[in-house]
Amino acid sequence: MANEEEIDIDLQHYLDILLRRRWIVLAFATITVLSTALVVFTQRPQYQAKALLLIEKERSSGRMMGDGVTVEATADDYYQTQYMLLKSDSLLESVHKRLGLERHEDFAEPSGFAKLKKAVNIAPVRRSRLVHVEAVSHDAALAARVANGVAEGFVRQNLENQLFISKEILEALEVDARSSEGRRLQEGLPAVVNNPLVQNLKAEHAKLQAQVADMGKRYTEKHPAMLSFKSNMTALQMQIQAETDRIVQSLKTELSGQLKGNNVRVVDLAKEPKGPFKPRKARALAIAIIMGCLGGFLLAMLVETLDQSIRVQEDVENKLGQAFLGLIPFLQMPDKSSEYQTLLTQEPSLTSEAFRNLRTMVDFAEVSDKDKSLIVTSSVQEEGKSYVVTNLAVAFSQLGERVLLIDGDFRRPKLHRNFRLHSKKGLSDFLAIGKDVSELGELVQGTDVPGLKVLVCGTRPPNPSELLNTPRLGAALAWARDQFDRILVDCPPMFPIHDTLLWGRNIRGAVFVTRYGKTRVQLIKDACARLASSGGKVLGVVTNAAKPGGLTYAGYGYYYRQYYDAYQSGPAEIQNV
Repeated sequence: MANEEEIDIDLQHYLDILLRRRWIVLAFATITVLSTALVVFTQRPQYQAKALLLIEKERSSGRMMGDGVTVEATADDYYQTQYMLLKSDSLLESVHKRLGLERHEDFAEPSGFAKLKKAVNIAPVRRSRLVHVEAVSHDAALAARVANGVAEGFVRQNLENQLFISKEILEALEVDARSSEGRRLQEGLPAVVNNPLVQNLKAEHAKLQAQVADMGKRYTEKHPAMLSFKSNMTALQMQIQAETDRIVQSLKTELSGQLKGNNVRVVDLAKEPKGPFKPRKARALAIAIIMGCLGGFLLAMLVETLDQSIRVQEDVENKLGQAFLGLIPFLQMPDKSSEYQTLLTQEPSLTSEAFRNLRTMVDFAEVSDKDKSLIVTSSVQEEGKSYVVTNLAVAFSQLGERVLLIDGDFRRPKLHRNFRLHSKKGLSDFLAIGKDVSELGELVQGTDVPGLKVLVCGTRPPNPSELLNTPRLGAALAWARDQFDRILVDCPPMFPIHDTLLWGRNIRGAVFVTRYGKTRVQLIKDACARLASSGGKVLGVVTNAAKPGGLTYAGYGYYYRQYYDAYQSGPAEIQNV
């Protein structure tokens, strides 16, 4: 069960990142798809034609040629050899020359042969003796011509390779045997020279020739003995010639059989392709969409990893190590004086519910403290601390508590504008020249919110740090604790000044405000550590100005709207929620 829960949390975490960084994913995917579309729709189409060859092995493991040389035909690498021969330079060069490809743009010089070699591909059909000869060109008809040229050229080349050992034999067989030169070539064939019968006849002929030469010393040419020997020599010569003719005819018959037994043939000639081979527009766009979304998600994960700002509860707890008090939604307010009006209206809203939730979380954080006073601060300016403390004070007053809201930011006071109060006199005046804490009663101003009063800054002092470092500040806060149930102080940011540290000496609890996706984690950590060093205690962190995008905020808003829609419909519907 624990493992399943961890998996669910991880999936939700990644989905949350995907939703929050959806614009990064969408932008990356859009750029990828548009770039791919620009390439595939402007790219010149290419066509691919395929011819099909059948390559059979030789019938015997080897073939003995007439001169005693054996050609191996069933070695394990036989087919690999044939595939290499199909793309051999000699074959492609002959095809390039025979088809006159130098006249065509795709295979014109320079590097015409190299272009042809790149355009031709050999694709064996698995578990068969078939092989595709593929050719690619911008011209569909030319692609078919090239594929057929390579296939037919290979068939011719294969036949020549089978007979290349017998070229001299073929030349001898084709000469005129009646001429002396033809007779000499035929008698010099290895099959004739090595024939035992011919060898015996030639030996007998040589013996008679020697005897005739010896008798020529004693007898004349017309002597009966000489005529008899010469007659025997003529008979032997005719037998040698007859046996030579028989051997030559046998060779012709053997080679004729080999000619008819070519083991390579074209099964299907390439046809002119009907459509382009490249670019495959639909496939390219589909891959672009997939890769764009995947790349966008990876980019979003990278941005999320590099992003050191605070956004959701997990960021506060994991990156800062602080308690998470709440998420305040972003609210576009045309009038600053209406910052807390959402809490006063009867209409339910996500903003008012967020501040009531924050009020509850602060109560839980202070459950062990009798002192119900706290300061609200942030790391830097423009994080919305005055907006948060204003609405938090209104939310506490709606519980019937007597709430005093103090403007502790003497450098940039805002609370008098939020509640439309005068700022002639305030806390700074008491800290500067006050004599008795009872004077504070005259400085505290009421608001349009029942139970909520505000102690404004008053005259903006030139030396805020000196005023906050006087004993009057502690006396003023002691008076306020006697008069009110809860005290909230709007303090200045922690950086670059140290006024909040002086407030921290007198008020221990602090609520830290950070703006959604703005302030860096390290800066917030430094601010919290700085506050703790002065004796303050960070009750927790509230994230202000949260924008919809992830599961955390979006889901919270969904369930909130679902509940209030049911509430407005009636009690029966609420029971079903």
